Amino acid sequence: MNRPLITVLTRNTAIKVEAFINSTDAKAALDLIQRQIGRDGVVNYHSGTLSTAARLAGMTSFGDILVAELGSGDKAANLAEIAELTAEGVKVILLGRQNDVETYRSYISAGARDYLVLPVEPDTQVALGLGQTQVTRTPTAASSRVIGICGVTGGVGASVLATNLAVGFLDRANAGTLARDNHGNVALIDADLSFGSLAVDLDIDTTPGLLEALLAPERVDGTFLNATMSLPLMGLAVYSAEANEAGRLPEYEAGLPALLQKIKADYPTVVVDLPRTVLAQNPGLADDLDELVLVLGPGFGSIRSASRLLHRIGDRANGPRISCVMSQTRRDAGLRKSEISTALGREIDLTLPDCAADLARASVKGKPLQRLSARGTYARAVGKLLTRLENTTAQPVDAKRGFWRRKKVTPHV
Repeated sequence: MNRPLITVLTRNTAIKVEAFINSTDAKAALDLIQRQIGRDGVVNYHSGTLSTAARLAGMTSFGDILVAELGSGDKAANLAEIAELTAEGVKVILLGRQNDVETYRSYISAGARDYLVLPVEPDTQVALGLGQTQVTRTPTAASSRVIGICGVTGGVGASVLATNLAVGFLDRANAGTLARDNHGNVALIDADLSFGSLAVDLDIDTTPGLLEALLAPERVDGTFLNATMSLPLMGLAVYSAEANEAGRLPEYEAGLPALLQKIKADYPTVVVDLPRTVLAQNPGLADDLDELVLVLGPGFGSIRSASRLLHRIGDRANGPRISCVMSQTRRDAGLRKSEISTALGREIDLTLPDCAADLARASVKGKPLQRLSARGTYARAVGKLLTRLENTTAQPVDAKRGFWRRKKVTPHV
């Protein structure tokens, strides 16, 4: 649950933190804050809780930040104490053990800068809120982009591509080369509620908040997203959950278009790992995408599945631009790129190289290959795809006669 509010620090003076804590978990959280503010920052420890600090309100200075551990008092008392402190201009960061969206929302609404659930993860970024200028990252509807990644058959590495593409967008944003987002704010959504693997691939806990959001997307806002999305990398917000009730899958999936619009309002780039079954059963979902990347293997099954998906989507006036990518992660019939293009009636825009050893290493470490081997062949291929997706002026490929009107292609031996 520990995800920061996005704030840019704009001052260079030494930072002073006053902390009222009692537990060793809270001490570990303060050590993390100390590392974040740097060696010039000063952290003063006091024994006590939020109530202790509230009793001192108006009688002492709390420095730049007050970090307070919640005690045994009820939530109503906590909210009153937060309001009292913030009324004095105190910037409050809370430490507690209650881990639910309602608690997070109530404390943030009361004026707290952040609420961290104990024990904190070692790479948690804390919303210090020291600068007076907050960067507004809400994109315009015209500039935000939603990219769907769909593997037309299993085992072609669509989920891996979605993850690395999202990281690629994040890296370009942080480097200032992504026009619509020069701060780094990317959402990665696992839409496979039955067998999605993004949480496992990134070595994070699943995010049940995704299921809540799909059932009531109209209630989703920035605060809810902050509280329920996981943050495996700074700036990369992930939704990945498992639906235990198979009978409710249609109900969950029906909320996906509206949820994408809500997420799009807070994130300039949204990458969706989109199962072929969801797209086939809900072809209208394509209208909510700006780009759709179909990932194929070098075999007849991929050609057939891709043809069926393209037929289901059809020619949609408001539909996405479609890119076809051939993945070499599985051998299949060993068809050449030109053979697949001829059979499918579409150009193959990119080939993803076979990097089994590198991908296995990334899987073991729970990190994207885009970070482990940024100059490797796979990362370079992802970079080429990213450039294509960003080139919104590129003309769509003219459709040719499709698979069913051509002779069967001969596999390359």
